[in-house]
Amino acid sequence: MSYGLEFTNSSGVVTLDSEYSRLVVLYSARYSGGAVFPNPITSPEPPLIFAKPDGNGAFQWIRMLGSPGNWTGWLNESSTPGTYFLAAYESKPTASYGLRLWDGNSKLLFDTGTPCAQITDVIGGWSYLGAVNTSVGRWSLSWSASAPLNAGNYMLINNIAYDLPGNDTFSKLSCGWNYANNKVTAVLQNIGDFNGNSFFVSLIFAKPIT
Repeated sequence: MSYGLEFTNSSGVVTLDSEYSRLVVLYSARYSGGAVFPNPITSPEPPLIFAKPDGNGAFQWIRMLGSPGNWTGWLNESSTPGTYFLAAYESKPTASYGLRLWDGNSKLLFDTGTPCAQITDVIGGWSYLGAVNTSVGRWSLSWSASAPLNAGNYMLINNIAYDLPGNDTFSKLSCGWNYANNKVTAVLQNIGDFNGNSFFVSLIFAKPIT
């Protein structure tokens, strides 16, 4: 940054500047089997949804509800309840006093009345657990990974909200949480062939900054 405002923390990491938006919490609420947003999200791309189940449970076959410019909610085929928040790299003019920060194109980057969220972990390494032939032509493949579940983190569920295409195949993805062991388990319900060593989905965790 050649000019403007910049804050760094005690480790020298830039936490706020006048060029880049923070990850902002737009809305937070409870969910059970998914949730409906209080107002449609009008962005072309789906909003970032971070969720955390109350206890051991799963995000199974997540679906975004709505369409570009009119995202209305999300659906989880698992009934495990929990909390979630919507996040975006933008801000809203909500505070009646404090600090607001715009970039050079008049985009609002920061408002002291809008809570921020921080990316805390990215999980990309998986251990293959094996495959089970559940019916003719259908397989259930499983992987596990260590994850910071007990630290109050929320997981980005957009990553697991879509079918995984392949060559003459498709797969539905689910993700289970195990708080006692701080582990997540990814399961593919697959029709066709799938190489157990070719699973590269990353899980992203974040938490609101209070």
